[in-house]
Amino acid sequence: MKKDILIAIDGSTYSNQSLNYLSTLFRKEPEVHFHLHTWITATASIMPSAADARGSLIPPGGGQGKKEAAARRALQKSTGRLERAGIPEDRIHSSINVSGYNIGATIQQTAEKKMYDSIVVGRRGLGGIGEMLMGSVSTTLFRNCHEIPLWIIDGEVTSTNFLVPLNGSPNSLMATDHLCHIFHKRTDIHICLFHCSTLFGKSPQYKPEHFYHNWDKEWCDTHLSDEADLFNGPLQLLLAAGIPKQQIQILPKSPDLEEAHGIIREAEKQGCGTIVIGRRGSDIKKGLWGGVSDRAMKHVQDLALWVVG
Repeated sequence: MKKDILIAIDGSTYSNQSLNYLSTLFRKEPEVHFHLHTWITATASIMPSAADARGSLIPPGGGQGKKEAAARRALQKSTGRLERAGIPEDRIHSSINVSGYNIGATIQQTAEKKMYDSIVVGRRGLGGIGEMLMGSVSTTLFRNCHEIPLWIIDGEVTSTNFLVPLNGSPNSLMATDHLCHIFHKRTDIHICLFHCSTLFGKSPQYKPEHFYHNWDKEWCDTHLSDEADLFNGPLQLLLAAGIPKQQIQILPKSPDLEEAHGIIREAEKQGCGTIVIGRRGSDIKKGLWGGVSDRAMKHVQDLALWVVG
């Protein structure tokens, strides 16, 4: 099945790190297509455009032309980087897009309109305070993009080990389902299923009826009814997707004072390069410090974070 991935390109080190990450994971996967997009902000001219520019004495908008030339160079360099990594030209597509000043919103609209499987952005690694003061495309997308999975790449990530935190919710099962879609029948990745229990939290348990709108009722009743086994449903999804059982590891449950901290710590302990996390919808009230995915987004470093809404 063809998978289309939108990659936000700006010619920076951070977007190059995203390309390196994707090359490592999908170099040999012919069904994965890379859609390189870069955005330039529109500028309105004080002078109106001439009806026929060829005979006009009005100089062309040099500022906009320079932006387009820079964007074209960034796309050419990014395409070359992927080709040197062994990805054939027919799997690489590029596009220059005109945007207002909210580039994050334009990226989201583009992805939703073209129904991409995921959005990939490199993060500048500013941390919470820097992002509050300076703003960030990745942060804007994280806050507003709930329909399409968002892959945020922080640093050089080379590991093909994935950590999937589970909490008994439809959101964490959706994260597992997204992983199944992307890595259908892959035998060269390692997936760790993990539950971090907080010292004062309740023990999670499945309620099959909460999953009926996304999965078959019979499947839910069969695989999600055993309250003692949090890992059974996600394990069955992975096996049905053709991922070998020996590539799936169920980690011991681990307590921590704060769930996001425990998840990041376990990813580092297991040598995982990517955390695949489900999150609640934007309409669900979260605590004072946000949800687990919010806190993971703020604190993750030198890891990739896949956020599935």
